[in-house]
Order: sequence, then structure tokens, then C-alpha cells
Amino acid sequence: DELTYTITKSELQNMKGGFGLELGEVAFRTNFRVVVKSVTANSLAAKIGIQPGWIVVSIDGADGERTDASGVATYFSRAVKSVLNQPDGSDEAKMTLTFRDPSVFRSELQNLSADGEVSTKVAPAGDTTQRYADGTLRPGATETEQQDQVITVSQLIPPRMCNRRATTDDLIEISYIGQVLETGAIFDGSAVKIDGQDIPGRGNDVSVYLVLGKQPFGQFPPGWDVGLEGMCVGERRRLIIPPVLAYGSVGVPRRRIPPNATLQYDITLVSLNGLATPQ
Repeated sequence: DELTYTITKSELQNMKGGFGLELGEVAFRTNFRVVVKSVTANSLAAKIGIQPGWIVVSIDGADGERTDASGVATYFSRAVKSVLNQPDGSDEAKMTLTFRDPSVFRSELQNLSADGEVSTKVAPAGDTTQRYADGTLRPGATETEQQDQVITVSQLIPPRMCNRRATTDDLIEISYIGQVLETGAIFDGSAVKIDGQDIPGRGNDVSVYLVLGKQPFGQFPPGWDVGLEGMCVGERRRLIIPPVLAYGSVGVPRRRIPPNATLQYDITLVSLNGLATPQ
């Protein structure tokens, strides 16, 4: 889902009215994502095919996933100046821009097949320490870091038919079981008891209802909103959810989820907007 563009010195010299990108930011916990907010018509960015909604990955090798929009703009300015200072025709008289297109992953989810698997990186490896703008630690913070945060979705059981797929705002009913990937320990499930005790907050329900994309923060892992998109009634998926889209560096001790745990959920879509028959 990554796309890389090479821009030459000649293209930069001939562009009119600037490159044509407006950048925005999405922040989640200690992770930033710099996204293309808009593309100016007839600009160089528009001519080479850059689209709104794409995530900035790198600018001429500089990591765009560990900084904010201001940092990306600084990297871009430096790269442009470096290219314009190179002799015409030299190998250094060009720069590269790499983006991630989220729609590619969403499209792959719509076309999952039996035993198929898709994944996308939702946050890069690196420092996740909570700091002030000058780099000093916030009160109570300790230095922390994370590995690449990748969500993976596979299809365990295909639906018998599917003309209607789950999307944002749909009321979905699911059954599921959750395990800590690193240990295999079962910590949650729609009809699971652990040591004879109900799961806290689940009420011993056989299935669980939620509105896709609109669940209250902390009730279920945010990775569900990502991995259940495009699901069909009767389909069963396996979601491997990284800590950043699960319960982060804190975990949920009362549900036996340790800090920085990667979670595996096997989930069946039981009904969609109250209808349990294949649609």
C-alpha cells in the first residue's frame, strides 16, 4: 500500500505556484500521522497523482512517520533545496516521496478470500515517550519505545454469500474469543468464563453488539473498527492487533491484558443491522 514518486530538478524548476500540498495531522496516543489534506488543482502534486487522504511515509529518506506536519514541511523544503543545488543531469538532481494509501488496505479487506491475509502498518517503530515540545519528559512519564505496529486480518471461514458488507455506522452483532498473542492466554470472549468467572463488563452475553466505527473509547480495541470493515454475515476473521490499536502501554489488568500486548481475536459476524441471514 506504499507508493513512491521520484521528482526531478527540472520538474521542481518548472512548477508554478508551489508544489500544491496541504498537510494535516492525525494523533493517537503518542503516535502522529501526517496526511495529505488537499491537493491544489494543476499543481505538480496533482500532475504526479498524489491524492488527499494519503499518509506521508518519507521525504527523500527522512522518516515522515515520526514527526508532525511542520517537520514534514521542513524535510520537504530541505530536500527541494538540495536537489536545486545539484548539477543538471546528476544522480542527485532528484528526490523521492513515499506515501501510504489507506484505501488499498480497505479494498483488500473487501476482497478477502479463504485463507487470505492482508496487513498494513499503522505506526512506525521508535520513541513513544510523552514529551513536551522541547523534548523534556512530561510529569510521570518514562522513556518508552515500540516496534512497527502492524494490523493483520485473515479470513478463517468465508460467508455463504455476500452482497452487503459491514461499514461505518452499521449495527453489528459478533461472537469472538480473544487471546494474548505472545502467550496464547485467553483473556476475553463473548461467551467465555475464566476460572469460572464471567468477563468483567461482558455480562455473560453469548454475543456482543456495537456500532462499527462509533464504539466508545476503551470499550473494545480500536483495531476492531479497522479489521471488521467489509465483513459479511457468517464470515469469521482473525485479527492480529498491535498494542497501539489495542490497549497500549497500560493494558487492562482486570481482564489480564498485559502492557504492550499484541492481541489475537477470532470474530464471527452474527448479524448486520438486526438481520442474521446472509445478505
